[in-house]
Amino acid sequence: MNMRKAIIASMIIMTFLIAVPGQAQDRGTPHIGLNLSLFNSVIMDNFMRHINGVLNEGSTFEDNYKGQSGGFYLGFKLIDTDKAFLNLQAHVNLFTKEFSTETPNSTLTRKLKTSFGINLQPGFYLKSRFLLFFNFSIERGKFKFSKEGTSTTYDIDPAVPGYGFGGGIGYQVSPSICLKLQYQHNQYRTTSISSSFVTVDTIVDQIELSPGYDIFMLSVQYDFGPKE
Repeated sequence: MNMRKAIIASMIIMTFLIAVPGQAQDRGTPHIGLNLSLFNSVIMDNFMRHINGVLNEGSTFEDNYKGQSGGFYLGFKLIDTDKAFLNLQAHVNLFTKEFSTETPNSTLTRKLKTSFGINLQPGFYLKSRFLLFFNFSIERGKFKFSKEGTSTTYDIDPAVPGYGFGGGIGYQVSPSICLKLQYQHNQYRTTSISSSFVTVDTIVDQIELSPGYDIFMLSVQYDFGPKE
């Protein structure tokens, strides 16, 4: 699934929500939320080495690691009826887990430091205080990619754009407080890195990194203008 498909899907859901009958509530209701997350990261690593301009080695492998993150979000309702809603949100997540791979000649480090995104979150009110929602986002992640070793080295901190999609369920504990459990997949654009080492031979390494994250999030949300 690419970003274009995610945008098309969100537009279809928005159109459906607007068409859903129901008594309108107050729109523009602000809310704030805090979240704790567990994530699984898969970073596709496409490696190529050239010696004196000739391809000497090529391989593709995965960097796979798990960790925890936390963050917060701010938002408000664009649409709100007694049956459906549409939230617009902005979020920031902080990541602490670092992944390192040791090889005979080098140490590779991969880390997502922070992510920022804008979310479109359509959903439906169910019975017994439950709600169901979907989530589509435009993401921007701050990464750390580095290599230390006896041949080529690099150390960069790129800001990489991406997109996310997922969904979840919620439970309205009170008119102002909602607990949410959510799954989200974030995919970031491929980042290319080139590094070189000159001795008797000129060695040039080119690495293409494609980060993807599966995130399981538990959040608590406070609505400043609770639904009646």
